[in-house]
Amino acid sequence: MRDMIYFPGFEVKNENWLKFALLYFDTLRPIIPYTFYSKERYLSDTFQCVMGETDLIRPYQPDPDEGACASVLACEEFEKFLSRPNIYGAYFCGSKSGSHIEKWKNPHYQDCTLFNGKYSQTFFDFCTDNKIATPCQEGIRISNDLAFVYMSLLADVISKQHEYEMITDVQKYSRYLINKDLTVSRDNQKRISAAQNNIELSLPADLSHIPLEQFVQLRKDPSFNATRKAYMAQVEQLIAHQENGDYFSLEDLLSCKKDFVKIGQQAFSFTASAIVSYFSFYSLFNDQQNAIVPALASAVIDGIAVKDAYSNLPQYVDSIKEKRLARKYVAKIETLNRPVQKRRWG
Repeated sequence: MRDMIYFPGFEVKNENWLKFALLYFDTLRPIIPYTFYSKERYLSDTFQCVMGETDLIRPYQPDPDEGACASVLACEEFEKFLSRPNIYGAYFCGSKSGSHIEKWKNPHYQDCTLFNGKYSQTFFDFCTDNKIATPCQEGIRISNDLAFVYMSLLADVISKQHEYEMITDVQKYSRYLINKDLTVSRDNQKRISAAQNNIELSLPADLSHIPLEQFVQLRKDPSFNATRKAYMAQVEQLIAHQENGDYFSLEDLLSCKKDFVKIGQQAFSFTASAIVSYFSFYSLFNDQQNAIVPALASAVIDGIAVKDAYSNLPQYVDSIKEKRLARKYVAKIETLNRPVQKRRWG
């Protein structure tokens, strides 16, 4: 899965969502502009630990052109919000009376900070002139509603520029995102949904009952990425089967029995004199790299007869190895609630 541009904030606030991200995503890229403030000022100890100890988080620093483009789009959006509150208020908790605009203009409700480096001077002037933002040391203070809209537009500009996906754990503004087509692509939505469902089935306890540190430690396991990527590949295969009308579980898909049969059929079709023992396939199942050698050696007896069958053999071998890695991934997840030595974050 490609890098995911995360928005609206610098860090993931939903801890359960962050735990899932540690188990599944390749990279999350929160939009963090250059600032002379230390990260301790704007990032929690927990998120700093996740960012420092795992390969999940890789901040994205927007360039001025991206901020300028998003600023123009945001000014156009905000102008519509301010001039037609009865229409666009539906995006914000269903408000149509215009009361939400009064809140936006009230400094007490301007409770979100947009840092300099994310927007242009034009955007700054528009917001302050319309009293929907107040200048502050880091940039501007603005309502959560408008900050989310701005960050969704900036994330969209960045994602299109670099062919990334954009993703958020905030559900409150889903109506706006759907209307503006700013959601995760349908293909990735299917993958993420399938992965979440199957991971939850594999977990020994609810996500909220398992300490975040255990997810961090699992992600740090040198062998974890290989098993995670194999699992992701199997999830894609599961979705492909379901789209073709074949409905079965991921557990069924990870079974190697059918692949053993395919390899056996291919190997025995090499030549009537070929003898490939059950032990050879059992060894392959248990990751002995030379397990297929007896099959290939017997195939040499009749090179012409084996050519077609031999050409298909590697894909079955790779399939078994990938499924074995995916099963290891599931096994690792199932151990997540084992007690570990507690330590302080940061």
